[in-house]
Amino acid sequence: MPPEEQKPQREQDRPVEPGAPGQASELSSETEALQRDRDELFERLQRVSADYANYIKRSTQNLSDGIEFAKGDLMKQLIPVLDHFENAMGVEPASDDAKALRDGVKIVRDELLKVMQMSGVEKIDASVGDTFDPTIHEAMLRQPAEGVKANAVSMVFSPGYRFGKRTLRPAKVAVAPAPAPGSSDSKE
Repeated sequence: MPPEEQKPQREQDRPVEPGAPGQASELSSETEALQRDRDELFERLQRVSADYANYIKRSTQNLSDGIEFAKGDLMKQLIPVLDHFENAMGVEPASDDAKALRDGVKIVRDELLKVMQMSGVEKIDASVGDTFDPTIHEAMLRQPAEGVKANAVSMVFSPGYRFGKRTLRPAKVAVAPAPAPGSSDSKE
């Protein structure tokens, strides 16, 4: 715009010069308001941080208590098994009745298996001829067996156990080896 067409500025449209009256008190009140907001937010942050720390402590304690309770429950279920052992130990040692002793031990084993099953433990039964699976079998040695394919279970030493999807102890087995290269059993 040419200078002759400029409109005069109104008082409120003119920039305030530093140090003008009223400006200091306005800045001071804004600064105080911002400081109050900052202090309030800082206090809220401290409370939230303390609440979170308490939540972590409670969660850790609840988890620990839950584990202890579960252990106590399992031990409570094992007490009858211990009672059966005590009864078996109370048999007169002078008697030579091996069948009675075997029957007593079988009762104890059955009771223990029952407690384990109630707790969610499953027995992994391996059989001769099963395909070797390293997630449920532990190969103790390579042992050929008549009629057993290569990399299949050829002998079972002990069963395994699993808890849910987790293998607690794999079944201990022997595995039939692959035929040696060049032998009459190898397929080329």
